[in-house]
Amino acid sequence: MEQNNYDQPFNDEEESGFDIMEWVSYFLHHWYLFVIGIILSLGLAYLSNRSWLPTFQTAGTVMIEDNRASQNGSQALMQGFTVQSGYKNVNNQVIMLGSYDLVCKVVDSLPYLKVDYISKGSFITRNLYKTSPIVIQPVYVSPEAYNMLFKIKLRTNGTYTITVADNKLFSNFHLDGTFGQPVQHNLFFITVNSVNKYMGNTEMYFQFRSRESLVSDFSSRLNFGYVVEGSSVLQISLTSETPDRDIDFINKLCETFLADNLDRKNDAANKTIKFIDNQLGVVSKSLSVSEGDMTNFRQTNKIVDVPTHTSDLLGKAAKFDTQKSELKLRETYLDYLTKYLKTNMADGAIIAPSSLGLNEPMLMTFVQQINELNAQRAETSELNPYHAKYTKEIELAKQTVMEVIRSMRASLDIEKNDFYKRLGVVNKEIDELPKKELEMIGIERKYKMDDNYYTFFLQKRAESEILKASNTPDNNILDKARILSITNSGKKSKTTLMFLLFGILIPTFIVVIIELLNNSIRSTKDVEKNSSFPLIGVIRHTKSSDPLLVIKNPRSSFTEMFRVIRTRIEFIVQRKTNIVIMNSSTESGDGKTYFSVNLASVYSMASKKTILVDMDIRKPSINQRFNIVQPNGVTNYLVGQCSLDEIILQLPKVDFDILPAGSIPPNPGELIRSDKLAVMFNELRKRYDYIIVDSSPIGMVTDAYSLAHLSDVNLFVIRNGKTNKTFFKKLCAQLKLDSLPNLYSILNDVEDDGSRYSKYKLYKYAYLFGYSYGYTSNNKKGEAEKYFHYYEDDTEI
Repeated sequence: MEQNNYDQPFNDEEESGFDIMEWVSYFLHHWYLFVIGIILSLGLAYLSNRSWLPTFQTAGTVMIEDNRASQNGSQALMQGFTVQSGYKNVNNQVIMLGSYDLVCKVVDSLPYLKVDYISKGSFITRNLYKTSPIVIQPVYVSPEAYNMLFKIKLRTNGTYTITVADNKLFSNFHLDGTFGQPVQHNLFFITVNSVNKYMGNTEMYFQFRSRESLVSDFSSRLNFGYVVEGSSVLQISLTSETPDRDIDFINKLCETFLADNLDRKNDAANKTIKFIDNQLGVVSKSLSVSEGDMTNFRQTNKIVDVPTHTSDLLGKAAKFDTQKSELKLRETYLDYLTKYLKTNMADGAIIAPSSLGLNEPMLMTFVQQINELNAQRAETSELNPYHAKYTKEIELAKQTVMEVIRSMRASLDIEKNDFYKRLGVVNKEIDELPKKELEMIGIERKYKMDDNYYTFFLQKRAESEILKASNTPDNNILDKARILSITNSGKKSKTTLMFLLFGILIPTFIVVIIELLNNSIRSTKDVEKNSSFPLIGVIRHTKSSDPLLVIKNPRSSFTEMFRVIRTRIEFIVQRKTNIVIMNSSTESGDGKTYFSVNLASVYSMASKKTILVDMDIRKPSINQRFNIVQPNGVTNYLVGQCSLDEIILQLPKVDFDILPAGSIPPNPGELIRSDKLAVMFNELRKRYDYIIVDSSPIGMVTDAYSLAHLSDVNLFVIRNGKTNKTFFKKLCAQLKLDSLPNLYSILNDVEDDGSRYSKYKLYKYAYLFGYSYGYTSNNKKGEAEKYFHYYEDDTEI
């Protein structure tokens, strides 16, 4: 049970995963990178914003006439003689408004667009539309001169010099001129006029714009949109850094569009009048012939008018013709329906009688039912049980329809017999009319038809003349073009935020790369991840190199960490005296000796006999730390040059004894494996309660292997921020394979920079190791918090 409590804190720490506070500590440690990044990003944002120019949205509105009213009979007849309806369609007119030809007309009508006047500053380049101190009138411009940037230097004496600014092929181009005087070159023929009398010596640029480039520029930026969805009020907008130019273009576009619409209407009216005149000529000739024929026939046969009885017979005959057509249509439909029901006709939909103008309600009901069943059956496969159901219902409906057809045929036969009887009576009466009256009726009918056509065309010609005289554009300009808004007003803040974001992200990325590439042990998590040996203590970083720091600061957190280790060692060996502790490390500089001295100090503070043995016989350092000048030590004892009592030292102000390493031998590996070494440790166990052994680094030499079997606890000191992680991992794997007994880890030199997070880590370590005092699970966290607050102000050591 005790062993389970011993292992639990390390498992919890290993499962803790990503520690955000640890990364916060890394970022705070490299705070200067973020300061530099933010300063540079704000500087770059300022320089970028210096070149910012406002972008304006300019718009005007036009009401598009929506001509969707249904036409009456006369309008339908004259549909081809009036203005084409396609031109009055809203969507078509929107397309026409942005058409290439219309934009070309606008560009041609604005000569000021043909030259761009430009001023260049250190950061900002502006288009001087209508604010230029000069106006250039081009007479001829060669194709290669278009879009070439020219530099013009203006002088107060009325002269100027033109050079090419950005073309190496014309680097020697140089042209002098006088305001108001034409100048000629193979690139262009121009006249430069001054519009600013108070203009001083200045430099500016200009650029010739071709018709195609202007059309392409405006067409690509033109936007159309309805002000309200469903309305015919169209908004025409442009967005650029030159709002005055856009205003002129939109206004001219609207004016040209209305003029073009009026021209189209007048053109349609002219074509309509021309067509009517042609038709009137044809009809007039036919009317003259008809009128002459009727006059000659009456004069020859002395007939004034057709008798009333003859007109009545002709009216009756016309009605019978209509009835005959209806009967024939009904008979044809019944034949079609009968053929369908007998042959199925691929089970397609049946033509409804109402679509042929037949009013048969009962038949319509059954036909609709069959069509619906056919549609439902088509949605199912033959394996579907509903398919057979729909087929049966269709057959039943067909049988019912066949019965209705037989009944209707019988009724139709009765109607036909009655109809032909009545028609025969009328035909008999017509045959009895005189021959002259029949000829007169034909001539009079032709005359009346020609007269009606002639009158109709005269009326339409008069309407077209009136329409042409009163023509106005179908569309109206509601609002002249004006500036609506600045579209890039938030660009400065966005640019600043973007650069600031990069100023933070780049240092963050650098810190992450630095930390990920840092292959040293940085935390207890690294120790536990790369080693299978339990971690039993953490020693904080100190600014002092005093070897007796523990004795001089008995109430510091630094000293308390050694007390925690002392208690855990007693817990491991299950006794409080006669303990031999060997300290080793991966390599030199891990703080092994410094740890050994302070561990000996904390044991001696408990009034127990303690000795510090320097077994790093290859590179001893304890003599140097305590300024010991005695040359003899362990190596001299092992070769028999002196006794043990002669080399044990008791220094003033040091509460523990010291056994120095002695002279550096030529064969340290063989010497440390001698049997006399075990005799020495047996004798020391009799004299001292605690024996602290400072051995050679186990990662460099194998001396510690010989001492490990003589010790009760072997401590592996790891230095935070220095011990190589890869080497440490391989060494731990080798030590585990070698079955080195009673080996435990100590993390040394844990950073404490006074920040809250450093204190948080010390509190966490105190929490992890606090129960080694014997705290129960209910009070160990509270005691650790007391420990944290009690020692949080001793950072000066």
